[in-house]
Amino acid sequence: MLRNFATGYGNRSEEELLNDLKVGQDKCLSSGITSGQDVIVANPRDIRIYKELADKGELKMRMNLLLYINDEEQARQYVQQIKGYKSDMLTFGGWKLAIDGGSVPGTVLMYDNALPLSKNSYYYFMPEELNRLVQILHSSGLQVAFHIVGDKGIDEALDAIELAMKTNPSNDTRYRIEHAIYIRPESLQLIKNLEVIVSTSPQWISWHADSYRGASNDKIMANFMPINTMLKMGIPLAFGCDVPASITHEPKWALWGATTRKTVTGYQPNPNEKITLDEALRIHTMGSAYAAFEENQKGSIEPGKFADLVVWSDDLYSIRTAKQLNELRPLMTYVGGVPVYEEKAKPQTS
Repeated sequence: MLRNFATGYGNRSEEELLNDLKVGQDKCLSSGITSGQDVIVANPRDIRIYKELADKGELKMRMNLLLYINDEEQARQYVQQIKGYKSDMLTFGGWKLAIDGGSVPGTVLMYDNALPLSKNSYYYFMPEELNRLVQILHSSGLQVAFHIVGDKGIDEALDAIELAMKTNPSNDTRYRIEHAIYIRPESLQLIKNLEVIVSTSPQWISWHADSYRGASNDKIMANFMPINTMLKMGIPLAFGCDVPASITHEPKWALWGATTRKTVTGYQPNPNEKITLDEALRIHTMGSAYAAFEENQKGSIEPGKFADLVVWSDDLYSIRTAKQLNELRPLMTYVGGVPVYEEKAKPQTS
């Protein structure tokens, strides 16, 4: 059967993949992004292509990679064959596991599987298998991240993390949960105790909370992305865009979602979970740097760190409306003190 693939998808040659990386990084740099974390690298070949670009000096934004793991056999193989790697521009940091799916196909792993968002859910890994898998990856000493949306999936992962850390407590892997959309309040203390990082995309609040509500109920939505509660508890947080699941990669929308928690319809799930712009900016910068073990290298502008910075068109701290945020744009982007993007002057019209 013949199929048409959008550019960037399908069977891509190495030359095409190298070009994809160049195009993607230019889009990120022109949007005010100096670093990226690709937490779902599909295979070892893609790591090699990233490294080829870095070795050529053509990787202009700093990248941290996590390799997707499908099963125990693959985990054992990769742990033996692939080791951590770090340079100023490129890091191979560890592994990524998927625990559940998403709300649209109904594959979110929830305790209440009668909800539309959970009606087709199933274990990607049975609990005993997940425990073994996390033990294998934990033994590598590298980071382990989990794609998890639902409350039951979060608890299954926390059990596996706790077991692995008891077995080998010396490995500081900074476990990460990506998304963590629905968290039981009872689970937050264990997340804090295990020092698990919650890496999420608050732009999804303003973009998708109406559909999340339609796929669940108001009781479930009371525990929807409890960002302020986690922040006040001292749970490490990081913000990102999660492209291609998100409709855009621009960081300004994460700030908007975190600070307003309001959709275009006016729905505001648990407004007490709003945070300030100062807090959102710090999570998006220092929080994301911490999530990649890089808080001593970047995330803030201070002596001894990389001079990665963006000059914006407006004062971020003075933005108060969606219109102001929508008009926000980067004028210049620097990585290591070197300008890698500059807005072109608009032609004068007479």
